[in-house]
Formats: sequence, structure tokens, C-alpha cells
Amino acid sequence: MNRFKSFTQRYDNTLLFLLGCLMVVSVIAIYTAQPFLQGAISEINFMAKQIQWYIIGFIALSVVILIDYEQLKRFHWYLYGAGIVSLIGLVVLRGTPLVANIKGAYGWYQFPVIGTVQPAEFMKFFLIVSLAAVISEHNARYVQHERDFLLLVKMVALTLLPLALIIIQPDLGIGLILCVILACAMLLSGLNWKWLLTMFGLLAVAIVGFFYLFYFQNDLLATFFPGHAMNRIMAWLQPFEYADDLSYQLVQSINAIGSGQMFGVGYGKLQVSVPELHTDFIFTAISAHYGFIGAAVVLIILFLFIYRLIQIALETADPFGTYIVTGYVAMFTFQIFQNIGMTMGVLPITGLPLPFISYGGSTMIVNLVGLGLIMAIASQSRISMFDED
Repeated sequence: MNRFKSFTQRYDNTLLFLLGCLMVVSVIAIYTAQPFLQGAISEINFMAKQIQWYIIGFIALSVVILIDYEQLKRFHWYLYGAGIVSLIGLVVLRGTPLVANIKGAYGWYQFPVIGTVQPAEFMKFFLIVSLAAVISEHNARYVQHERDFLLLVKMVALTLLPLALIIIQPDLGIGLILCVILACAMLLSGLNWKWLLTMFGLLAVAIVGFFYLFYFQNDLLATFFPGHAMNRIMAWLQPFEYADDLSYQLVQSINAIGSGQMFGVGYGKLQVSVPELHTDFIFTAISAHYGFIGAAVVLIILFLFIYRLIQIALETADPFGTYIVTGYVAMFTFQIFQNIGMTMGVLPITGLPLPFISYGGSTMIVNLVGLGLIMAIASQSRISMFDED
């Protein structure tokens, strides 16, 4: 009985409640979107499959919650190496039946029984853990602000290789997530402010340069973003000029969200066709069917979810655990803003799902494994605090 009680105490009740709310939202939203799916996928029961992924992911969460997360320091290189090998495999096996083209990218392994597996999703987990381990070990070995350049090189080197392998798939969305994780690690690593100003100054220059090239040197910009990437940029910044072609999905999403108004059009009454309504554009389905009220409820749940993660990060005394949790805070926050922003045309379409709500197997399992790791950190931090007392 005591062992069972000890096990159940490892769960964070607040996170479990919010996760349950997100699962209900996800299942309802996917059920609502199902009648509007077209083609072969319309025959698939995505609601049932999403429940299946939630169950598998929760089992994985319950396993991860039992581990001593500090042991990850010992073998994080093996996890990181496995992630790199899996990404290299996508390049080597590109164009074969095992790695076929899906939605214009070669980012999935296709297995006969398991289905599709996306290694880039697992790389997010591996990178967060490896960056946390490298930063904590470096800061424990060197005096604060000593050899900052060495730490910066380590963090950038850790990120560049998986970033390059993911971008060539191409997968801009997850590539951006890796950059956000790196930026968060830089801010928390104790780097001298001069290095931080330099890095973020370069980022600001790159952003200004991008918009200058778009509006004044469009042909030159196309040399840096050829083909599909340039099409996405045009669809984002000039959507209504390409409403029948490049930005059809975005314009349809904007119209669908607008049609929801305050209380939504109601189940089955959506008049606007939006591709990928059950995955990347699930927020469009929510906004259209349940209006501003429904969308606001979802945003409140997501805000409370992120707020609870921040609380855990602040309560964790161990730097390694703090770096892991804040890495996930950065990742989830960016994905939420990016996904919702792209459905309304505020941000470019990158193919990033809405965490815990969009349909997806690999994404769901990785997110729930990360949540299990966060709960393990929170529970072990509580135990340490109690022991000290």
C-alpha cells in the first residue's frame, strides 16, 4: 500500500488535471473535424486513434516518472547519438519504401505494423536533456563566467548537427524548435551578457535583413529560400494575392476562424474547407465550431499548463532539472504561439502541431514522455526538500 501511495505521489495532480482537459479538447476537436476530411484519410477514425496514442503515451509517462532523472547525465550522449543516427538514416534511406516522401518531406520511417515514426520529434527530447547536462556539468567545473566561449561552442555544436539534418528533410518547424531550445539554454546557462547580446544581435540583424530582401530584393531572397520554402514565405506575407494557390490553406483557415464569431457555427455546420483540419489546423476547427468562447477556453487551459511548468522550474533546486523543465517550457510555449499564429496568418505556416491537441502519434508520445520527466523532476525535488528539513 505504501509503495502504491509513493508511486501515485510522483504524479503532479495539477498537470494531470490540465492534461485531462487537453485530452477532452483534443478528442472533441478531432471528432468535430472528422466529417470535413477528404480523400482516403476520411475513412480513418482519428478520434479513436488519438485516444490510443494518449493511452500509449500515458503508459510511457508512467514509466518515465519512475526513473531517477539525474542518471540521464550518465548516458545522455547515448540518447543524443541514437537521435543523430536515426536522422542520418533518413538521409541514407531517402526515397526507399522505408523513408518515402510524405507531404513533401522525407522525415518519417514507415514500418509495416507500427506505422510512421518521426525521429525529429524524439530529437527534441534528446537535445533538451543533452543541453541541460552539458550546461550543468560545465558550470560545475568552471567558475561562473569563466570560459564562456567554450560553453557557447558546446551548446551551438550540439544543436547544429541535428538542425542541419532536420532542415534538409525539409522540416522548418522542428528546426525552429531546436533554435528556440538553444536560445533558452543560452539565456539560462549563465553566459556573460556580452555573448548574449552578440548572439541575439545577430538574430535581430538576420530578421531585419530577411524583411528587407523580401520587400526590396525578392529575387535574391529566393536564392536563400528556394522552391517550397519561398512559396511558404509568399503565402504568409501576401496571402490574399495567392488565395487560389500558395496560400489557399491559410486563407481558408482565416475565413473559417472568422465564421465562428462569438459562439461558433456548431457541429457539422462548417462551410469552409480547410486541409489538415485534424492536425496542424486543429485550432481552426475549434475556433470555427465553438467560436471565440471555445477558443478562449482552450487558450486558458494552455496558459495554466505553461504556468504550472514554470512553477515547477522555479521550485526545482537542482540546476540540471531546472534546465530540462525550462527547455520544455520554451518548446511548448513556442509551439502554442506558432501553431495558433499560423492558423490566423500572424506567423508563417511551419507544420507544427498544437501540443496535446493536434492528432499525431510520435508527437503525442514524445510530449507525454517529456511530461513524465518533468513530473519525475518535480517529485524528486519535493523529496529532496523534505529530506533537508
